[in-house]
Amino acid sequence: MIVDNKLMKYVLFKKRTFEEVRLKCKQLNYTDEYSEEILDYLEEAGYINDDIYVQKYIQNVIKLKKSSAWEIKMDLLRRGINEDIIEKYITDEVYEHEKSSAVELAEKKYRADREIAKVKKYLMNKGYSHNSILNAIDKLEKIDDNNVEE
Repeated sequence: MIVDNKLMKYVLFKKRTFEEVRLKCKQLNYTDEYSEEILDYLEEAGYINDDIYVQKYIQNVIKLKKSSAWEIKMDLLRRGINEDIIEKYITDEVYEHEKSSAVELAEKKYRADREIAKVKKYLMNKGYSHNSILNAIDKLEKIDDNNVEE
């Protein structure tokens, strides 16, 4: 199987999803039949693997970003990952990350606005779960109570 240099550079530059590579094949004007052959080859050779992609993506988000489980899921869906694969890797670790990042974002937003209603709305708009929002607001209220007592 001979794979075009442009496609190989695209695949090797960073991890890509199956769907991202399929779209790149369309951009390069490959026939559907040729694209399928290349995709099968790249998948068999381990160049593209959506399961590994999701695992690594979630690990990176947990290390580097403040995101809700919903944001993670939506971003992966936009990248063409099958929902069943995503659900397999949205674990308790992701929900714990969501809780802690909700608290951090709530504290930051509260320092700027000083209005709990705005903080709630902000977290809801970012896709945080009801439980994560309640947890973050509880922590904010405790911080606010401590500051009032001083």
